[in-house]
Amino acid sequence: MLNKIILYILFLYSMSNYYYFFTWYLSMESKFTHEALQLSISSFLPMFIFIFLTHYLYYPKRNDDYALVISFPPLVLLFCINLGFTISTLNLYHFQLYSLPDSLNILRSMEIGIVFIILAFAILFLSINEFRKVNEDPIPTSSTTLIIQNGIYQYTRNPMYLAMLLLQLGIGMSLSMIHIILLIPLTFIILNYYVIVPEEEYLKIKFNDRYLKYNKKVRRWI
Repeated sequence: MLNKIILYILFLYSMSNYYYFFTWYLSMESKFTHEALQLSISSFLPMFIFIFLTHYLYYPKRNDDYALVISFPPLVLLFCINLGFTISTLNLYHFQLYSLPDSLNILRSMEIGIVFIILAFAILFLSINEFRKVNEDPIPTSSTTLIIQNGIYQYTRNPMYLAMLLLQLGIGMSLSMIHIILLIPLTFIILNYYVIVPEEEYLKIKFNDRYLKYNKKVRRWI
């Protein structure tokens, strides 16, 4: 119980600071550099602590009947978004090593970003709903009893991870934080090689030919 309270406090503290930061950042009001830096650190540092503590406290310690993924996929997404914000703000308000080319400003759009966010949540809803229909747990560190091939899983084997990439794109665009978008390849690499591949190995061993047939019929991404 104490662990959960600590995690809730860290998360809410970080998110409240994120809220104050982007309320200022998107309003274009004047702010001293050191104040912006302090607020950004107060946002990303507790979030990193939250991510690593959540993994340490809740990732299964024993190798039972589940895929040996690197971590919980939502934590992977949260880590990469937080890292993008960290790199952006530290460079902007402290190191000032480089400036992004103006051509990348096309990636700043609140309206288009919101569209991607809505699309991502729609895909997540459809994906999770298929798990609920058969009373399965979508968390990859839980045991699997069947291969879900209905609904959206007829078109992609990993719709939730596709939705996560779209969500990262939408957040980066809507918050006008291009570094979050630039780290989408990192999110893709981690999900593809350290989440999806272990999941596939687990499913191949557990379901053999049934999974191999599904694997050949439906693409990994799109």
